[in-house]
Amino acid sequence: MNNPFNLINRIAVVTGSARGIGQSIAIELAKAGANVVVSDIISGNTTVSKIKKLKRKSFFIKTDVSKKEDVDNLIKETIKRFKKIDILVNNAGIFHPCPTHTSSEEEWNKTIEINLKGYFLCAQAAGKYMLKRRKGSIINISSVAGLLGYATAASYCASKGGIVLLTKSLAAEWGPQGIRINSICPGIIETAMTKNLLKDKKTRLGMLARIPLKRTGKPIDIAGATVFLASDVSSYITGQEVVIDGGWTASL
Repeated sequence: MNNPFNLINRIAVVTGSARGIGQSIAIELAKAGANVVVSDIISGNTTVSKIKKLKRKSFFIKTDVSKKEDVDNLIKETIKRFKKIDILVNNAGIFHPCPTHTSSEEEWNKTIEINLKGYFLCAQAAGKYMLKRRKGSIINISSVAGLLGYATAASYCASKGGIVLLTKSLAAEWGPQGIRINSICPGIIETAMTKNLLKDKKTRLGMLARIPLKRTGKPIDIAGATVFLASDVSSYITGQEVVIDGGWTASL
């Protein structure tokens, strides 16, 4: 029986894939058969090594997604080595909670430039090649913070909310050319980014009390949905938000 999630011979680019959710996504795409370009501002060689052990091709390109020249180089090198790009996963992001009245303009700009502008630049650069082939899947990793408001996270919520509507806009524009764009909105996922948030027992218990499944998520929970959206199984899905939060938003 054929595997409906088969990604053999597909070429994927995953930003922010040196660790955490991005690394898990890159590895699961490789397990499904894809060759994966690993991208991050820190070394992604560990991810590349894990992918090569799965007998898939992979290489790392250091990329600051907020810089157009870096993004253009990432996509250019992908096309140079693999001749095409089938899947783009926009995952690179930052989160620096801070009371709004004390946050700086620089902090706001940095969050928006990486979390939102970076997604636009990557989609634009990859989209040019996908449009020529009239085929491709772009998965944007947003957050439940892009659907709800959270205290001391104004810039983060704004950036993630922007990703949701960027996704819908691109889906409407590029759908006629065969390009699908969807977003995934994770809830509380255990990564280096949330480590400090979750190490406080009171905060952790307070969060768990709001989650019907009574647990935090793991990177694999997001990676599985990404493989689904990258595969032909989801060929009639575009412009949607897939919420993966243990039921948090459903219980509000």
